[in-house]
Amino acid sequence: MEMVCPACNKVNMQAAHCSRCGADLQPLAQIRRSAALALNTGTQYLKQNDGRNALRQAELSWHLKQTADAARLAFLACLLLQHFTSATRWYKRAVARSE
Repeated sequence: MEMVCPACNKVNMQAAHCSRCGADLQPLAQIRRSAALALNTGTQYLKQNDGRNALRQAELSWHLKQTADAARLAFLACLLLQHFTSATRWYKRAVARSE
């Protein structure tokens, strides 16, 4: 997984430390793993027609890492819950992140 060092902006490939400045990239990797876990959990909730928990997990994933996938999950969860104003907002975020 490619990670950009927050200290020097060097792109690193699956390294525990930045190859340029030596910054510890482990916390960044943990945040990414947590965001992916929340996204996967939310997807399972959505498959079970549990929109409330799916939205909660999508929001958690979004707050950790703002991805189009997290926004799409939140959009679908909002549709399931019939929260159409929120669904529109999540749809716009998903489209913006996809570009």
